[in-house]
Amino acid sequence: METKINLEDCYLNKETMQYCCWNQNEDGQIVYEETPAFNLNGTDDILADVCGDRSGKVKVTLKEKKLSDFEQVRVLLAGVKNQEIYILPVTDVQSDCEFTIDTSILLPAMEYGRNKSVRILLETIADGQYFRYRLADKGRAKQDKDLQKGKKVWICEQACSEKLLLTQEGAKDIAYTLCVYMDQKGRWLFGLCANWRIHKMTQMCHLRYLTINKNLLKLRLVTDADKYGYFPDKVLFRFRSKLEAEREAYSFTIRKNRLRNNLRRFEAELDLDQVEWKSLYWDVLVVFLNPKTGDRYEASVSMTRNYRLFTAFLYSGKYKKENGFFLYPYNTSSKNLAFQYREEGEYDRWDFRMKEMVAFFLYRLLKPYWDSQQIQLVYEKFCMMAQDNGYYFFKYCMENGEEKRQKNHIYYVIDKNAPDREKLRPYKNRVVDFMSIRHMIYMQAAKLLVSTDTRNHLYAMRQRGSILKRYLRRKDLVFLQHGVTALKKVDFFYGKGKAGSCNLFVVTSDFEKGIIEKYFGYAEDEIVNSGFARWDVLEDKSEGLREILIMPTWRSWLENATAEEFKKSDYFRNYMELLNSRRFHDFLEKNDLCANFYLHSKFREFMQDFSVESKRIRLIAFGEEPANELMMRCKMLVTDYSSVCWDVFYLDKPVVFFQFDREKYEEAHGSYLDMSKELFGECADNVDGLLTYMEECAADHFVIKPQYDAMRTNFYKYFDDQNSRRICDAIVEKWGEKKEEEEADEQE
Repeated sequence: METKINLEDCYLNKETMQYCCWNQNEDGQIVYEETPAFNLNGTDDILADVCGDRSGKVKVTLKEKKLSDFEQVRVLLAGVKNQEIYILPVTDVQSDCEFTIDTSILLPAMEYGRNKSVRILLETIADGQYFRYRLADKGRAKQDKDLQKGKKVWICEQACSEKLLLTQEGAKDIAYTLCVYMDQKGRWLFGLCANWRIHKMTQMCHLRYLTINKNLLKLRLVTDADKYGYFPDKVLFRFRSKLEAEREAYSFTIRKNRLRNNLRRFEAELDLDQVEWKSLYWDVLVVFLNPKTGDRYEASVSMTRNYRLFTAFLYSGKYKKENGFFLYPYNTSSKNLAFQYREEGEYDRWDFRMKEMVAFFLYRLLKPYWDSQQIQLVYEKFCMMAQDNGYYFFKYCMENGEEKRQKNHIYYVIDKNAPDREKLRPYKNRVVDFMSIRHMIYMQAAKLLVSTDTRNHLYAMRQRGSILKRYLRRKDLVFLQHGVTALKKVDFFYGKGKAGSCNLFVVTSDFEKGIIEKYFGYAEDEIVNSGFARWDVLEDKSEGLREILIMPTWRSWLENATAEEFKKSDYFRNYMELLNSRRFHDFLEKNDLCANFYLHSKFREFMQDFSVESKRIRLIAFGEEPANELMMRCKMLVTDYSSVCWDVFYLDKPVVFFQFDREKYEEAHGSYLDMSKELFGECADNVDGLLTYMEECAADHFVIKPQYDAMRTNFYKYFDDQNSRRICDAIVEKWGEKKEEEEADEQE
């Protein structure tokens, strides 16, 4: 009868290094078994072959020993990612060297959406002695590694069972398949894996050579997918977009396709002049085909470490267009080949790389000194602003002695030409010029980053082959957020362990904290429910003013669009229709109102394309005026999916939502709220409907409707203007103990 045991319920005998089970006797005392129940690690390898069948069973064939060599034998399945042990007696024996393992024991323990793998051990007794063997075949591992070399685990067999569907209420079925594995040392494992995982491990393609010669992009690729029944059918060059309709793809011409020793080497060429270019990202994908089943699978092209370094720092090849845009290769965070097509900028030049080298060596030369300064850097989006949570956090620290309390030197990083720089004049000794030598040195030495945005916003966002930017990944980050996380799904990027992850996540309510815990994967001690720093200074300044604020957010499918593409978009068309509507102009005139139209920072270059005829409408470019000042002065906010709606709602002012492209937005981004039921304001999908709701707000003297006012207590925890203090308390609690330990070590 199989048994499942958890190591937390066991005792380790340190003399024998064997685990013993424990239980309680009738008196409630813990009693340990004298006979060892199992051990996670085997003491030796035993040569064996392992394979699976279509019914989901695993067949084991011993090659050097027989079952009759042992007095007792049982199988241990040790969990790879947890402390679970499954104990099975050897009952299904075909011969003295063969037996079968029934994998159904794993099914009750399967978690929805997760893979489960186990090591295979034999626990035996022979001549009165106890042995644990690992099933292995080192010879096969050396012969069969191919492209999987260097991986922690690699698949040596095809999927060997029919698909197993696991379902969860409210989610799609996930197909699992039994697969047999081998680690780098040739030790056998097996597990139940999602089909995408199997494809990812068996249909792999590596880059061996890349060149851009004028208009010709040429790749040399290698794959070992043939031994799994797949071969490369196509190579695609595809535009990256969240909207399927936007993903234009172009096919490479495949040449010199040769198969030798399980490795298929082939070349792929693409005429870049034939591509209708869009900015920003383009991926290279290999389409694998199984001719027997007709199954297809798309795989990215992997890059080895040496080739990633070569492409980033030494390869200068590029494809240039007359409009000043250029195409060049880079590696993604997943170490795959991709390309950027964008306008060439000042940070792409060689003189910038020389500046980086100077900063790098100056830091290394005096590293002990720089590190001893305990530098904390505060910044906001693109290091171009001082009007969001970052600025108000920094201001609080400067005015309340937080440097002494936190034992840090706190600096604010901002571009020397930023409109908000003048606000930082009182703290000029603590202001660092963005992309200066000093900034580059401080960035390398920084112990903590505090920002409304990701680590990447502390450095030039677009540059080719930076030698310093990679050091940002190692820095601890307090994520102040730019806005409440609710209307847009961003856990794929800001989730724990993702590219935009942080060490301390600032939230505003128990409602938002629940979202961060459930979808982002952060633990309770990695979240501080403090409220936003900028809310400490929020106050209603609309008395005596007659302003409304129109503040839409950006669209991912329009990021890096050309001016012509932007003007053809639904986004531009709808807001131009509103701004130039006769009914809107009459509404402003009748109610003696002025409308401030504030465009998102990512669309600031298109502000010149908007035009209005009414003197009651102001077009405000990003950074010209502080957004929080506009929110405090307004009577009402009109937005789409922007998180600024939470600030205005916090001020007890009405919000009207203009969501003419909700279906497209939800396809591209998704939302943690049901926007058809859970928004705290009226919602329109066309200009006429929007104007009707705006007219109702004006008729109600810009007072929030009761059904929406009742929602405020659920969406906010504090209204006491002490948010910055709570954030500082959390920093001291999280990093203060670490500093005390470091200081104690230095004194010793």
